[in-house]
Amino acid sequence: MKKFAYLFAVIGIACMFTACSNDDDPAMPGASIPAKTYTAADGLTLKLDGTEAVGQIVSFTPSNDGKATLSIKGAPLDISSIIGGMMGGSKADQTPNLTLPTSSVIPGSAEVTIPVELTGDASSCSFAGSTETTYCTFAYEGKVSEGALDLNLSDIKLKNTSIAGTYDLMSDAPLRIVWEGDDFQFEAYGQKVDYRLSYLIQMMVGMAPMIDIDNEKVTVTQALAAVLKSVTFGEDGSVTAVYADTETPGLPEVTAPKGLARYVIDGNNTIRLFLSPEAIIAAQASKADDNTNEESEAFDPSVILGKINIEGLISKVVTMLSAGIPLHYGDVVNDAVEPDPNAVSFYLGKETILPILKDVAPICEDPELRNQIVDLAISQAGEMGPLAQMFMAPALEAFPNIVNNTTTEVQFGLNLKKQ
Repeated sequence: MKKFAYLFAVIGIACMFTACSNDDDPAMPGASIPAKTYTAADGLTLKLDGTEAVGQIVSFTPSNDGKATLSIKGAPLDISSIIGGMMGGSKADQTPNLTLPTSSVIPGSAEVTIPVELTGDASSCSFAGSTETTYCTFAYEGKVSEGALDLNLSDIKLKNTSIAGTYDLMSDAPLRIVWEGDDFQFEAYGQKVDYRLSYLIQMMVGMAPMIDIDNEKVTVTQALAAVLKSVTFGEDGSVTAVYADTETPGLPEVTAPKGLARYVIDGNNTIRLFLSPEAIIAAQASKADDNTNEESEAFDPSVILGKINIEGLISKVVTMLSAGIPLHYGDVVNDAVEPDPNAVSFYLGKETILPILKDVAPICEDPELRNQIVDLAISQAGEMGPLAQMFMAPALEAFPNIVNNTTTEVQFGLNLKKQ
């Protein structure tokens, strides 16, 4: 009997210590924080080097062992209202719900997953560390509770920084224009004339004063040289620009904020450019002017959109917003400038441009729309109006055949010089 009493005593003492131990053990960090997807409207504060980033979604998934997973991706962009506003009238009410995917704030990644170690208690935790993706390294720190997630990303550094630096626009030859195929033929003064497509476009953008800059009408190339001052590709994957504020007399220089665009080098002299639509829209809204919202009477947007292959364009935009716009870079192609090792062309290639041109080509199949475009060009070209009419009318008529049947190469871009 004494042996049984002793055994029960030992078991009782063990149970007491076990119970005491359970009461004193701290709860597992994050044990009471549920899995949740956070947005800016629902508890998310996401910053990039201390500056708030927009258009992002962060999912928090705990694993009940003091660890969790963060997933960062771009928020889908609803463009239904944009398309509906362009359509106007009753057609706007028939616009389907259209959303476009966007990329994360981490250059080169549509979505980034980060495993984190949680510190804190069951309902409020913090975390910090560093990690890497295919294209870059970065640090992170933050805190999470049931209703809020604060996350700051910092020290982003691309693994390939070979093109990083600041580039000035080559004002004497700002545009890269390559368009190869059958020569464009038109009639001038009763004679048939053949022109290379590249030369024709260069002449049209370089000779006709069609754009108002600081109360002066200038050509496309002059406007570009007056407005764009420099472009900087940062080692952190950011793309920023210094440009002239055309809405302010004297054209003061302005530096675009970070976050509008990012890039990574994708090999074979190609970068992928990622745009942040929500950041761009927010930047434009911050400087919106009621006087800039005048509608042009030259075109009916609904008529133009009715001619364009909208579904085809949207599918291409969707791909480029999530996977990045493929932008090639290489030597400047222009006989008018001397070779310069610091001069670089950044340009879109045939694989990007030609499919888009084919989607918009049906606009030029409508004689009425062609005439409206020509009339607008003539009204804007001033003394060069007759020349614009001579070239543009036959060029627009031939445009669908050119893009669908005769084009063998097409490249559009900017010529920049590294500082």
